[in-house]
Amino acid sequence: MYCPSLRSLSTAALLLLQSGLPVLADIPITPDSLDSLTTAGMDIANPMMEFYEQNQTEGIPGKLTGTWYVAGSMMMTWIQFWQVSGKDQYNDVVKNDLMLQAGENYDYFSQNYSQWLGNDDQMFWGLAAITASETGFPEVSGKPSWTSLARAVFNMQVGRWDHRACNGGLTWQIWPYQAGYTMKNAISNGGLFELSARLARFTQNETYAEWADKIWDWSASTPLLNNKTYYIADSTSNENNCKDAGNHQWTYNYGTYLAGAAFMYDYTNKDEKWLTRVNGLLDATIARFFPTKFGGTVMSEVACEPVMTCDRNQLGFKGYLSMWMAMTAILVPSTADKITPLLKGNSEHLSKQCSGLTDNLCGVRWYQDSWDGVQGLEVQMAALGGITGNMMVLKNEQMKTIKTNPGADENHIETSDGDRPGELKPIQTGDRAGAWILTVLLILGIPGTVGWLIKTQ
Repeated sequence: MYCPSLRSLSTAALLLLQSGLPVLADIPITPDSLDSLTTAGMDIANPMMEFYEQNQTEGIPGKLTGTWYVAGSMMMTWIQFWQVSGKDQYNDVVKNDLMLQAGENYDYFSQNYSQWLGNDDQMFWGLAAITASETGFPEVSGKPSWTSLARAVFNMQVGRWDHRACNGGLTWQIWPYQAGYTMKNAISNGGLFELSARLARFTQNETYAEWADKIWDWSASTPLLNNKTYYIADSTSNENNCKDAGNHQWTYNYGTYLAGAAFMYDYTNKDEKWLTRVNGLLDATIARFFPTKFGGTVMSEVACEPVMTCDRNQLGFKGYLSMWMAMTAILVPSTADKITPLLKGNSEHLSKQCSGLTDNLCGVRWYQDSWDGVQGLEVQMAALGGITGNMMVLKNEQMKTIKTNPGADENHIETSDGDRPGELKPIQTGDRAGAWILTVLLILGIPGTVGWLIKTQ
């Protein structure tokens, strides 16, 4: 079956394979040092932002040639890196472009792109917005809050919950004329599940938690999510009443359900149901994407890396999973012993892979001891996500040390600006009010926008 998460793009047209060219020395990365990881992160982020500037369509900030959602996921990655590193060199660019692409109604459904968007495209911008909310990323004066934008995406997507077949679910594509409109895929449903769970935790609004439960239960009633083996299929279809499955295995599918379950575990005050789900998904994730033939400590996009057929979408997936695994380790502390060595292993391998040309270009095969020749925004973004995931768990460990030992000499604990990743910024009054209004809109069945929800504080 055709996999709906893959765009019909020519890999050859998107990747530049270099051979016989000079390479840099390895990036010196000490995975237990925030200073070292911060320096490496900036070495990776600088060319990422250069690729971003070079690939903007007609100079439109946030719109990349051939894709739209990738810019949103890149901003999500930068915001998470900013929080743990304190580096703010690109904050103004990200803040401006993240708000600009919210569109006329501040819902990431601009009329410029809405005729060809998929639910997964819009969802990634929603995840960028909720990441900005959770991390306290600077707001844009006179514009809706980041939380309002995340809520708008949620509101639009639950309004598309499809009862034509399979008793529900979110389709991949939004419009009937799009190929894939009758498909329901893991990234669209898993992404909405994650967004719902994160909104539940951030706003403390039970409506979001109810939807998270609903999406999980629906997913588990289809081949998309096996809640016994924790196998996640990529897609299923309305034509077969969601009995068939596209069985390609992708890191980001597992990451959305894993992170969502972790946020629900925290939101429900450590409900054992969610702990069981987190543990099941985590074990399945490790078994599938940390191959023992590479030592079991480095992530691999196993469906495309061995034969180098990853398209531009798949090149970015590992970075998302890295950060979502880090969130899991922070929110579900019992998983940290499994997750932390893997995220550190990613950093150690990226030290060698990110050695391309004169700009610390990163490739796709993190397990390879030298740059593999692939270059572009997506691989830089994935590598930055890999480094950021390591930083998130490391900083969380150090902040716990400070918290449990107030007399410790903080000068001997490497840290940077920002807060512990597991601690959210206080929600503002405007966001609380907006969450209540959203509940009313959902009860009444009114599709809402947040063009009028301007942050008051």
